[in-house]
Amino acid sequence: MNIWQLIQHRIPDGLLNKLEKGKHKLPDIFQAKVTEQLNGALFTVQKGGVSFSAKISGVVEVGKEYVFHSMREEKGLVLRVDRTISAIENATQSLPGNRTPSKGLQHLQAQSTIHRLEHHIREVGVKLAPPDLQQLAKVIDRYQGAQKEITMELTKFLIVRNAATPEAVHKNLPFLTAALLDDESLGSTMEKVKQLISVSKEASPETLKLQAQLEKIAIPAPLQSQKEIVLFLKQLFSNTGLDYENTLFQRLHSQQPLSSQPLEQLKPLLLEYAKGMMNMEESGFVAKLVNKLTGFQLLSREEGSFQHLFLPIPVVVEKESREWYVHLSSKKKKGEGIDPDYCRIVLYLDLPLFSTTLVDLFVQQRVITLSIHHSYPPLGDLVEKGLPQLKENLYQKGYTLSAIKTVHKQEDGLEELPLDFVKKIFSTSGEGVDFRI
Repeated sequence: MNIWQLIQHRIPDGLLNKLEKGKHKLPDIFQAKVTEQLNGALFTVQKGGVSFSAKISGVVEVGKEYVFHSMREEKGLVLRVDRTISAIENATQSLPGNRTPSKGLQHLQAQSTIHRLEHHIREVGVKLAPPDLQQLAKVIDRYQGAQKEITMELTKFLIVRNAATPEAVHKNLPFLTAALLDDESLGSTMEKVKQLISVSKEASPETLKLQAQLEKIAIPAPLQSQKEIVLFLKQLFSNTGLDYENTLFQRLHSQQPLSSQPLEQLKPLLLEYAKGMMNMEESGFVAKLVNKLTGFQLLSREEGSFQHLFLPIPVVVEKESREWYVHLSSKKKKGEGIDPDYCRIVLYLDLPLFSTTLVDLFVQQRVITLSIHHSYPPLGDLVEKGLPQLKENLYQKGYTLSAIKTVHKQEDGLEELPLDFVKKIFSTSGEGVDFRI
């Protein structure tokens, strides 16, 4: 059994079965497509890449999109029709921010999904049966714009990772899309679980530990020093349980009993808490959080002499829950630490002034190259003016700043930044730079 299999094996079957039902807490107003009439007013509805059944109040036609109001009634979920989405309006709303796809995305999506998957498996030398390819293409085509391209990249990543077991690609893809493409942030999902526990009558030691862990996993504001930041990131990785299965794997390898592993981390505490839940809505919240954590875990991996570590950071920016991501790649080192002489750090940040910002830092023999993708026009000038001070600060820490590059994304290219981030965390090469030091 490898680490990836262990990650999934530790999730109880009962909770896995609730992942699809529980991971979608619908907003009060949303857009979705009616795909099938089941019985009377009961229909199958598709929102993004997710399908679910609900009773609809109002006249609808299968195949059309509508704006719905969601309501919880005693007998279950009811959707009230607000208005129909016309074909023209739908085309302009297919991407976040009501933007049409950029030219780069339009070029990519002009090719069929099947053709692109076939081309990829030929490139990597993997064989997939036509039914498997069709099933994967069907999942990818549920998304649009940049989200579709991200799903394509995640699928390609899984195909390479699971060349010997194609069925694992279908099993793992929902975990990854839940982690990176869900409308609800990790912090928001954790907050709902916190509220659930706060009104629970359960007061076992494990429940109290779970409550304490949920309180810990939020970025303190502000972090004043580099030491505080490093300590927080180390604790976050351990507290969330992103290394939980790796610890279990090491215990199995050394023939230590698994029962001796204490329940201290978020993921195993969630799994333990889920065993005693009866309410489907409550278990849905927990399942959704477990699903997200599992997806983030699958992004951490080892490749030859390199290790890759993925870390989600729940933050609150201007009273709104958001997510930052850190991806670390380095040569393997004794003690499983990051090699400071040879590593790559990719940051995906959502900042009040700079908005969405992507930072890619590459270190080789303590020589640093840096690229910053952003949507804040003055940032390029600010970086250029700050180069002497940045160079001096790094020199004091034993590093040499070789070059830096800033890439300004125009308004119509903003949806590509999450895609750029996903491509970078799966790539192994650095980029060109603009300013030579």
